[in-house]
Amino acid sequence: MTHKTKSLIFAFLALFSWGIHGPAGRYLAVNNVNMYFVAVSRFWIGTFVFFLYLVKNNDYGFRLFKAKWRQILNISLVGICMNSLLYHLTLKYLHGTLVMILENLAPVFVLLIVYFRDKIAPTRNQLISLIVAMIGLISIVLGKGSFPELGEGYTIGVILGILTGITFGAYIYLSSGLMKGLGKEPRAVIQLLFWIFLLSSVLMSPIYLFIDGGLPSTSTEIFWFLEMGIFQSGIAYLLWNFALTGLSANTASILFTFTVLFTTINEVLFMNLKLNSTLIFGGVLITIAGYLLSKKPKKKLVLKRG
Repeated sequence: MTHKTKSLIFAFLALFSWGIHGPAGRYLAVNNVNMYFVAVSRFWIGTFVFFLYLVKNNDYGFRLFKAKWRQILNISLVGICMNSLLYHLTLKYLHGTLVMILENLAPVFVLLIVYFRDKIAPTRNQLISLIVAMIGLISIVLGKGSFPELGEGYTIGVILGILTGITFGAYIYLSSGLMKGLGKEPRAVIQLLFWIFLLSSVLMSPIYLFIDGGLPSTSTEIFWFLEMGIFQSGIAYLLWNFALTGLSANTASILFTFTVLFTTINEVLFMNLKLNSTLIFGGVLITIAGYLLSKKPKKKLVLKRG
């Protein structure tokens, strides 16, 4: 099994786990659990997951942190803190499905960043995959029915949603550069994630001062709260960053559209969502996009500077 194949497997496992985030978060929100408390606490739980591994191996990666602290700080500030806060703030103005669509604009921003910053044009497979995935993504949204009536905050919500997509695109781009070359060093990947999550958790912790009630209390609420912390913020990020050691930023960003497909699957399994032809069509298109990305790409066009 090649390193790229392993990376694709890790990516799909992470994306499936992130696909549970929507149904789990929706359940907590419906039961009036404070989502800002969830947003901060789940990263502390993820930090603890990585910390347990580092304690076992008695190697916390201080030297690696010293060498990479600027990149770690940028990822923590933009890719974790800003993305998480913008995502939850956008939910105040827009329906969750529309927020998901706006965040899935991340591949567009990644391709633009790679093109203008690194002077690397996307391959033909990547462009075709992006177009196919976006059509499939829109099809799934239409298959879930029309959005509810939108209020006066619609414009603000759209702007915040676009910023959510930009910040997650920044996470993919910055993390891809940080993790590149660490495919045979899994301990280094975990060490980097530990420092990214620890710094992000510390930076977001002042939010606790403004939280008044709404903590998970029932056994079911506590279960989904812990599940989001352990799996979506711990194991999923671990798998995703292992995937980034063998995938380009462009490919990884397009694969992110699978979160919509996996969210739909989880809603069918856990929230009694009824399948229809539009949902199935969208799922097939996104699957085709993933297949195109798994094929050996054409030689990239590298643009000369100046």
